[in-house]
Amino acid sequence: MYSSLNLVKNSRRSGKLIGTHQKLCKASRRLFTRVAPKKIKFPSEQDILYFEGSRGPDGVKRKSPGVDEPWHAINPDKNDGKLMHVILDHQHNLRVALKNENTVRAAFEAAWLAHAIADGLTPAHHYPYDAIIDELMVDMEYKKVFGAEIKGIMRGRNLAEATRNNWLYWGAGGVMSKHIAFELGVAYVIAALPLKSLTPKLSKVDPASINLKKEFEKSLKKVSALDMYGRFLKEGWTTQLAIEARSILAPEIVRVITLAWLSSQ
Repeated sequence: MYSSLNLVKNSRRSGKLIGTHQKLCKASRRLFTRVAPKKIKFPSEQDILYFEGSRGPDGVKRKSPGVDEPWHAINPDKNDGKLMHVILDHQHNLRVALKNENTVRAAFEAAWLAHAIADGLTPAHHYPYDAIIDELMVDMEYKKVFGAEIKGIMRGRNLAEATRNNWLYWGAGGVMSKHIAFELGVAYVIAALPLKSLTPKLSKVDPASINLKKEFEKSLKKVSALDMYGRFLKEGWTTQLAIEARSILAPEIVRVITLAWLSSQ
């Protein structure tokens, strides 16, 4: 999902207009305060948000496309465990940073953990992109736009193949065009809501009792069952999809992020 427009590196306004990840982090941090045991030390909302936008996972794609990019896609029907490995790595690193009272590293890990969870639960990330990438992407796909290399024009062995690849990727109904349109719809829904509308009810819980893998997979199953992205590909954005994004998708993401942070104590 959108953490910023990412047109300008390290912009102070990153995420001010379209900052879905930032808003989910804000809701999660405030819920964390209400349900966490007293006297727990955790990075502030401001510190966590510092590592979003151009300093977050989306910023890596902007600054060094194709080089160590975080992969946050997941196929709920054929889960290969790669995303969960990323999530659990961030959880472990956050736990270590908190134990060592390394506030900067803790804020970084909290932000990137939240980002991975949010992407993993977003229906647009459940599409089998790996197969599409193998078919359309080539080593020389990067073009300079806005002064830096970003993912842009697909290339081919000849003009016909390049035209075909670009249409399948960016054209009407293209793989990336649809992905962007879905996430932009979610971004608009969330941007218009107060934080309390995104926040689920959550009772106080013992951090040691939280099984992050189980909680993530529980929410993944719940969101996947709605087939939001499949319905979007057929019908486009509908009122019902907007309602589900507001009342089910966003609260589930906030719930799992909050539990993930709690489990890192």
